[in-house]
Amino acid sequence: GVATDEPIPGSLCDMLQSAVTSASKVRDRFSVDGWLALNDLAQTANGARLAMRANADVPRAMSLLLRKITGFSGLVHENMYRFTGWRFLSIGRALERAHRMADLLSVFTEEEAPEGSLELLLEVGDSAMSMSRRYAVSLSHATVLDLLAMDPKNPRAVLYQLNDMKDHIGVLPGATENGHLSSLARSVLQVHTSLAISTPETLTPEALSELRDQIAYLSVELTDAYIR
Repeated sequence: GVATDEPIPGSLCDMLQSAVTSASKVRDRFSVDGWLALNDLAQTANGARLAMRANADVPRAMSLLLRKITGFSGLVHENMYRFTGWRFLSIGRALERAHRMADLLSVFTEEEAPEGSLELLLEVGDSAMSMSRRYAVSLSHATVLDLLAMDPKNPRAVLYQLNDMKDHIGVLPGATENGHLSSLARSVLQVHTSLAISTPETLTPEALSELRDQIAYLSVELTDAYIR
């Protein structure tokens, strides 16, 4: 849904404006700082889109937006009361990050992927510094998969996000039924275990595509269990 020929995609601005609209409907439950930060983020994105004429300034504009969205995320992490709603918010974020990273890995680790794909994965995963600190060897499919798919300590890794989901789902109402795991909790555990016992050699593009689809289906199961 992102137009690559637009310096600042209109769909991004629409998404941020939709978030502001949604927040306005629960304004009495939204902190003043959170409200100001979200509006500032949307206005900055829209202003950059209207003012930008070429792609040259895109990195600077995106860097500014990333800093502002990180600030908003920090407010959520530091200030939001840890009730069930916060857990659903955290599960949704973990789902999205795990799904997106599995999708990117499945595409950019293919043999026919263009030159520079591994470097792009590190940049998108904000893990270039972690790579240089952890590995003395040169960049390879194995090291990238180890860091971005299977590292339980890297917040950008798929396994880290599945760990997060498993912990949150484990304490939701109905997570256990008569001492047994619920259907959703079992599914999350199965996906988590499947990745945890994998190796970089077994994480082929096809295996990563299957992992991506399994993570996407967790969203369906979550909806069936708690929303419908």
